[in-house]
Amino acid sequence: MNTRSSLRAVPQREEQATPSPASHEPNGPPPALIGECLNNAHPTLLGRALVRWSDGRGSTQERWLPTLMTVTVRASDRVLLLLPGNSDEPVIIGVLDGFAQRPAAAVHGGPTLELQQDEVVRVQDSNGVALLELASTPEGPLVRLLQADVNVELPGALQISARSIELSARQGEVNIHATDDVALTGAGIRLN
Repeated sequence: MNTRSSLRAVPQREEQATPSPASHEPNGPPPALIGECLNNAHPTLLGRALVRWSDGRGSTQERWLPTLMTVTVRASDRVLLLLPGNSDEPVIIGVLDGFAQRPAAAVHGGPTLELQQDEVVRVQDSNGVALLELASTPEGPLVRLLQADVNVELPGALQISARSIELSARQGEVNIHATDDVALTGAGIRLN
C-alpha cells in the first residue's frame, strides 16, 4: 500500500522592525517637550491647562493640553510634556519647577452617616466593650472616651490648635513630663 504524504509550504513572514515608543519621525516633533503653563483653569473642561511650548525648530505653539490625574499644574509652572505615538497632542505628565505652593489633593466625599439629636455613634471592641462615642449636642459635637483610663500615643509630634483650650482634672493632679525644656508663652502667666 502506497501512501503519499503532501507537505504544504508555509510562507515565511518578513521580520519588520517595530518602532520603539520613544522613536519619532526625523521631521516630526520630539516625543518629550518642556512648556510653560499659562492658565490652569479651562473654562469648561477639567484636567486641562493652557501651555506654550517650542517644538525645537523655532515654532511656538499654545494649546489646552490634558494633564495626568495626579499632576497639579499652576500658572507659570514649567511642565514636562509627552507626545504619545498615537496622538496628535502632547500630555502634561509632570511639573519641573513649580515655585507656587502645591494645593492639597482634592478630597472626595465618602460614606456619610446622619445622626439625629437622640442618636450616637459607638465604637466597641470584639468583646462588645464600648470604646468611644460620638454625639451631637446643642453645644456642638461631643467625643466621649468610654474607658476609665485612656492612653493617646503617636510616634511623631502632636499639635492641638483651637480658639481657646481648657484642661481640667476633676480629681487628682495634672502632671507634665518632658525630656527637654518646657516653655510657657503668653501675654501673662498666672500661677495661683
